[in-house]
Amino acid sequence: MFLNALIGCTLSAGFPQSSMTIPFLSDRMNVSQELLLTADTVKTAGIVMAMFLSGFAYRKYGSVKTFLFSMLSAVVPLVVIPYVRYIPFLFMLKFIQGFSSIIYPVFLIIIMDWIPENRIGLSTAVFNGIFYGGAGIGATFAGFVISRFGWVESYFTLALVQVAVSSIWLLTVRERDGKMPANHVRNHHVPLTKLMAKPVVWLLALGFLSTTWSVQVISVDMPLFASYLGFDEMETGKIMSAATMGIFFACAVSGNISDIASRKSVSKLDSRTAVFSIGCLIVIISVAVILISNLNNFLVFYFAVLLFSFGAAWGLGSFYSILPEIFNEETLPVATGFIGGCGDIGMVSAPVIVGVLFGAKGLWSMAWGICALIGVLSFSACLMIIKLRKWR
Repeated sequence: MFLNALIGCTLSAGFPQSSMTIPFLSDRMNVSQELLLTADTVKTAGIVMAMFLSGFAYRKYGSVKTFLFSMLSAVVPLVVIPYVRYIPFLFMLKFIQGFSSIIYPVFLIIIMDWIPENRIGLSTAVFNGIFYGGAGIGATFAGFVISRFGWVESYFTLALVQVAVSSIWLLTVRERDGKMPANHVRNHHVPLTKLMAKPVVWLLALGFLSTTWSVQVISVDMPLFASYLGFDEMETGKIMSAATMGIFFACAVSGNISDIASRKSVSKLDSRTAVFSIGCLIVIISVAVILISNLNNFLVFYFAVLLFSFGAAWGLGSFYSILPEIFNEETLPVATGFIGGCGDIGMVSAPVIVGVLFGAKGLWSMAWGICALIGVLSFSACLMIIKLRKWR
């Protein structure tokens, strides 16, 4: 599990790393930074599509082949992007890079299959904490490499790290019935239309929206916000370490609380959903702190980022433990990918709305206000899941 999480960490490290090189790419390609931010949105569109397809890929091809495809999608763009001159080619590479996330639901499915039910919350939390902690690590790593060696070298260094960790995985991990026999797949076809007809599926996706939205704001837009406030690359890297700490701590705490609450509650689903909803409230509170604080002070900004990342990552530690309470073994792989993909719409929307429409124009107060509004919508969806009884 730790090795899987470490691979995810290197994948998510590429997201803020790209954001921190936008000024250099903008100068080389002679295009606006806003247009390059749109390229990041194309990448997140690839992430969403990969999430939708991951469950089907896992059932048909198994974990090893899915993993190989994921790693190629991650490494190839990193090696080529520094030399790209044309926007359409950059968009294509970004879309391919997004497909590296196809392995993310697969790792979660493996965890939920192997780990005892009463430890699923903590296990998925540790995995997600390390996986998404790459956002802060990537920014810190990029800030160091850029300042010492150069922005092009930051791409190659990250690619080398991904290749090294992936090689260890391929040499040590064996397939474990991830690829189901053909007759088994035919006899137990998962009807996606039936899943889509369930209100709880869409409520889960809406509830997860605040998490994916806020995590993407940390990964892509927080470095831009730091630059807007006047912090340089090294300072931004240090500030993003607060995001890493917030993600790790929130995942560990929320996952453990989710497990404890489920053991002490009559309804495991209700208790896990209630724990999950706390993250939405923390996001709302952290936005208020950002709006009223003097963020030009490094320590104040550091604390604000720490609190926001804590709220954003809370759902990473508690959301996926809800799914086994609803879906059986046959529907869980497809449901995990589909709901995760729908919830990941926030990853596509956040860079456009927060970074391009508002942040690039200096309208950061409005951008943060929208983050709070998304938190309110997700919290409302959690309450509706608890109140819905008919589908159980």
